[in-house]
Amino acid sequence: MTLGLKDLFYAVCTETDGAETYAEPKRMAEAMSADLSVKTADATLYADDTLSESVTEFASGTLKLGIKDLTPEVLAELLGQEVDQNKVVWAGKENEPPYVAVGFRAKKTGGKYRYVWLLKAKFKVPGEKYETKGESIKFNTPDIEADFTARKKDGLWKADFVGTETDTAATTWFTKVPEKAAAIAQA
Repeated sequence: MTLGLKDLFYAVCTETDGAETYAEPKRMAEAMSADLSVKTADATLYADDTLSESVTEFASGTLKLGIKDLTPEVLAELLGQEVDQNKVVWAGKENEPPYVAVGFRAKKTGGKYRYVWLLKAKFKVPGEKYETKGESIKFNTPDIEADFTARKKDGLWKADFVGTETDTAATTWFTKVPEKAAAIAQA
């Protein structure tokens, strides 16, 4: 069970010769919600009048983020748009959003956090809503959506762990996108 959501980061992903590498993570925005949905590819094989084989594999996913606000510069980087010397963002039909890794953490009971990185996501141009102020104040906060997939270099799509802020993985969680450590030997 999670009790919150905070520390939303992104890191631009570059692919060279089929291997993804990441720039230094940057803070994206103040997070309000993260809705993660995963699609799987499923297959079943029947033989001798019974289920013989069943396979379920990750296919793709969607991340919908509710955020307090996105600066125009961050949105431009997420969507592959240009920012000129006057800090004006120029959106064009030919803009190609880069792949990015998206990381965050959610507080759990007992003083622990669930730490998550989605390793290869591409954001879509969000809708915008503006509304005049009437007799009461109403906040309009943006949602932004990304599709994510597995990395080419190793087929991984997510890094996820539960721990305290002093655990080894947590101490660098938002300073670099984690890479898989050596496996623990089984007895």
